[in-house]
Amino acid sequence: MAVKTDRIQDAALRASMEDAQAALKSGDYKRVVDLCGEAYVELLGRKPEMLQGAEQFRSVLFFPRLGAHLALNGDRQPEVIYDRETFTFSEAVTYFEFAVDNLIKHEI
Repeated sequence: MAVKTDRIQDAALRASMEDAQAALKSGDYKRVVDLCGEAYVELLGRKPEMLQGAEQFRSVLFFPRLGAHLALNGDRQPEVIYDRETFTFSEAVTYFEFAVDNLIKHEI
């Protein structure tokens, strides 16, 4: 799997995605989903325009729905909601790629 974590500009988020990659390799798929969900919520916090207008729909809807999904709480703040506690390798990879790609795309 080609990893693009070195293209993430923020050192803390890059380290988090490197931790997610290590968790993926060790089989701790729940941790991968946790770290990736946290990173995406952080991205949305730094780029509030992603939660405005039609972009809000895309930002929430396109988050993978493979056992966890993104929702806006009562304060309209994004949060990851878990539908279950276990994940497969392919599900974890999907969350990982989604988070890394979005961090790079939005130059975080």
